[in-house]
Amino acid sequence: MSSRHEIKLKGSVIRPERIPAPLLQELLHIFVEGAQRALRLRIEGRSTARGTQPAWMRSAAQFDLLIEPPSEPGVFRVESRPLRQVLPANLRPGEAPHGLDLARTAVDFFEEGLEDALAGATDSDTFDEGLVETFSAFARVFEQGVEAIEIVNGRTIPIDSEGVERMIRLRRQIPAPQAVRIAGTLDTIRHSDRVFTLVLESGALLKGVAERLEPTRMASLFGKQVVVSGMAVFRPSGSVSRIDVEQMQEASAQETSLWSRLPRPLRVPLDTRALRVAQDERSGFNAIYGQWPGDESEEELVAALEGFS
Repeated sequence: MSSRHEIKLKGSVIRPERIPAPLLQELLHIFVEGAQRALRLRIEGRSTARGTQPAWMRSAAQFDLLIEPPSEPGVFRVESRPLRQVLPANLRPGEAPHGLDLARTAVDFFEEGLEDALAGATDSDTFDEGLVETFSAFARVFEQGVEAIEIVNGRTIPIDSEGVERMIRLRRQIPAPQAVRIAGTLDTIRHSDRVFTLVLESGALLKGVAERLEPTRMASLFGKQVVVSGMAVFRPSGSVSRIDVEQMQEASAQETSLWSRLPRPLRVPLDTRALRVAQDERSGFNAIYGQWPGDESEEELVAALEGFS
């Protein structure tokens, strides 16, 4: 059964029976790109990647804008189909390292990630930097006269300009990817896109993508202790989200002992605006302006300075 979602725009720009075309274009772009990226994140563990967009992503994330008699100004309804109807068979659970609920839709995943990002859930798996980039584009909607947005689908997700600012700050918190080396058991491989799961000695699971490796090479290492090298991608909390693998080989006992641990970011982004503190007449520069920190009188200071000349 298809899933219906209601989008409500509020603000002075909203008028009966019409909406500015650039505003509608921006809004639809966010939902189209957001649904595609949210679905790809659930399938591959990443919302974006270099190269051509997978052919399945556009069709599987598609939704319809319903043309209905207007009930109230600024209200739009979209309908999306469940994954069991649109997802290719080779990408369905059973082969995937992390199963999907086939009754859900790409728009459902978009809304779930948006809700977590608005709440500042720094350790969430429902969004990554690419998806937060899409969420942040709501700022351009508010620049066109919209004052508030509500997305309704069994629950209401309110969006305002302050919420968008929080998501922009959340994106700044995400540490930059860094080169890492990790060892663990190659537990699951999905051959369609070379997504895999690594089990560390602690029992922790780490998702990875190994596009550059030959499928036969990965298959020969299945179930074995391996050591992988690549780029770790982090969440805003600093926990690792996935690793984009460049090399994989069988690990020795020493390598497993040395490298079987989750990486942490070496550099954490610093929001310099958070360091700014409001000043009054008793703090900051005002507290020392016009003051001499020593015990000398003004005459003694002048005499000492003349002695240096």
